[in-house]
Amino acid sequence: MNILSDAHAFAVVGVIALVTLALRTAPFVVLGKSAANGYLRHLGEKMPTGVMVLLVMYTLKDLDVTVHPFGLPKLVPLALAAVMYVKTDNALLSIGGGVALHMVLVNGLV
Repeated sequence: MNILSDAHAFAVVGVIALVTLALRTAPFVVLGKSAANGYLRHLGEKMPTGVMVLLVMYTLKDLDVTVHPFGLPKLVPLALAAVMYVKTDNALLSIGGGVALHMVLVNGLV
């Protein structure tokens, strides 16, 4: 059994933190001013919507509406989040509301 010393553990965490920081800042450093490129701007505008569609589809892919609770803990919060987003145009508020309702329904129905 190999036990790490505290100094070695802190060194490992430090290296992991530095690599994570470098990976997160690298695109901004490498691309710099070229981020004004039309294709990159298009991706920046369209990717959030595409990612959200993929997440919703992944959430609903195994949904079984034939057994109790008939998909309600997923479908009702999804509808609420969609309505909240249309009414408020605030993604954070609508996602938070949908997640909160999902937690209430999961803990109350299942």
